[in-house]
Amino acid sequence: MSLFHPMLAALKKTRIRNLIFFFILLLAIFFYLTNPFVRFSAIADPYTVVTLEDGLFMIEPSEGLLLRDNRYARTFALMKSGWHIVTGKISGGPKGPKSNEDDIINAIHQLRFSPDWPYLISGDHFSAFYPRSLGLFYHSLLDPRTARSETDWHNRQLIYLKSTAYALDVFSKSDRLATTIVPVGVRSVALINVFAPPSDTLFSLLYALTVLQDPATFTVRYPYDPPPDSYGAHAQLKTPRAAKILLDANRDALRQHWIQYRELVYDETSGLIRTNVRLSGVKDMAKRESSFYDNVIFWKTAQLAKELTIAPEITDGFLDDLKNRIIEAFWDGESGIFLEDLSTRSRDGSLYSSDWIIAYQTGFLSPTDSAERQYLMKSVAYIQHHGIDEPFGLKYHTDPRPWQLHLIVRWTTPSYGSTAIWSNWGMEYIKLLTHLARETGDLRYLQHAGTQLEKYTYNITRYRGYPEVYNQHGDFFRQGLYKSVRQTGWVVSYEQAKAMYEDSLQQKY
Repeated sequence: MSLFHPMLAALKKTRIRNLIFFFILLLAIFFYLTNPFVRFSAIADPYTVVTLEDGLFMIEPSEGLLLRDNRYARTFALMKSGWHIVTGKISGGPKGPKSNEDDIINAIHQLRFSPDWPYLISGDHFSAFYPRSLGLFYHSLLDPRTARSETDWHNRQLIYLKSTAYALDVFSKSDRLATTIVPVGVRSVALINVFAPPSDTLFSLLYALTVLQDPATFTVRYPYDPPPDSYGAHAQLKTPRAAKILLDANRDALRQHWIQYRELVYDETSGLIRTNVRLSGVKDMAKRESSFYDNVIFWKTAQLAKELTIAPEITDGFLDDLKNRIIEAFWDGESGIFLEDLSTRSRDGSLYSSDWIIAYQTGFLSPTDSAERQYLMKSVAYIQHHGIDEPFGLKYHTDPRPWQLHLIVRWTTPSYGSTAIWSNWGMEYIKLLTHLARETGDLRYLQHAGTQLEKYTYNITRYRGYPEVYNQHGDFFRQGLYKSVRQTGWVVSYEQAKAMYEDSLQQKY
């Protein structure tokens, strides 16, 4: 009897281990099959894009999406997203061709902008759809001036259009916005929030509907002329009609989302973002109290909602007053920065964060306005004085601020949202420097933009890709459970920055 019990206990332990292993294996298989970006994916592509006789695109649903917005679906979606990030540390990040810059960039375009995909992702382990990508990371995708060829321009328009339709379809079925849409079945999706409700999802949807109809915003925000013999000099947008149909079909749903978004984030008393609500933006790993980023995004969302007649009650006076309140509340004249947020810690310590540059990206501040240009110039001076753009830009800040990070980030990737270098902000910084040179005639801005750009150009061939994020020393980011996306489609912003810089070299100031 004494021998029998240990054997029985050992057998039970073995069975339990086998059951756990089998359960994990089943989950892994299901996670794989519900990834739209693998060879044997079970996910159906919900849209077909056709070309009309006049050359314009039209989008037609082939499979309707089903929203599974319940606790179990959300839990599964969260597990699935985490699984891909962790496994991506081991197996993700394949290198592009061992070749020159153009070949590497072409390979990234072919990989990320295939019209066979259902939506845009930054790459690798991010198989879920972050709608903010439309307005923040892929905001340069529909700039026709950077089109590399007819096929490239065709594909870029199709994937951006499909991604916009995908997000609108999901949110038209939901009474709430979310940071992330996760496929959980052949046609089923679930909504999750990465740490908090989104600050920028609605902005990105409205931005997408705007640029799909008219790319004029690019020439205003980023002034340059492409080489006359390039394909981009003559590329035409083929999405306006499809975008208008999407806007009309989703106008009521977008209005409801605008109303709920405003009620959630906007403090009618202060006229700014509430300090007691946590929001998830591009710096979603940090907890902030009415950040400058969130306030600017709210201003831009309101502006777009007015222009698209989603919220026709918004007036120019409201937008002007809101803008003035934001500048007054956040500008620290002594330090020459916009405060990161309105927390006591930020006010007392004059805390800086590089996502302030969203003010340039959205047009909240313009280098062409002499008064607004002063804020941009002083902020750039702060960046250079404090080495935030060294060895190249742009770090969020040079101090770690662990108290700010959500617990899982603090434990696993503490520098990801602090001292790491983000290529997306680096490109906006280069564009801003170039734009300042054009407006002021000060060639030091242009020289500094060239130095920054050279380092990114070198890294493209060094890493055979366009890394999403680097560590504070300028090397490929690997920390804890996370590894940078190597071949991210964000490279379109690099192409835009480079074209803007090269055109500026030809100008006579």
